[in-house]
Amino acid sequence: MAETSKYDLFLDELNALEKQVYYFLQKGSELFDANLALNNRITLLERENDALKKKIAEIESKISRSVFKDDNVFGNATFNSEEKEVLKSKITELIAKIDYHLRS
Repeated sequence: MAETSKYDLFLDELNALEKQVYYFLQKGSELFDANLALNNRITLLERENDALKKKIAEIESKISRSVFKDDNVFGNATFNSEEKEVLKSKITELIAKIDYHLRS
């Protein structure tokens, strides 16, 4: 009778160990999938960041050229106050988007 209980105890421990291994495999699989998704997100954000850097470089070069020409950034165009406010709001929105991307 003692051997039967040792055998049952051994099988119970083996089953518990098997359950733990299965749990760790599941958790590892979930972590792998999450890591893969995060790596894809990083790649996407790096591409967006590169595109934003290119836009910044273009704007900076346009500004530097206009400084040397004594011209404004938008050519010789003059804006009324309403157009200036619309332009300010668009610039504020773009700055907010860039800030959001840099913080995430």
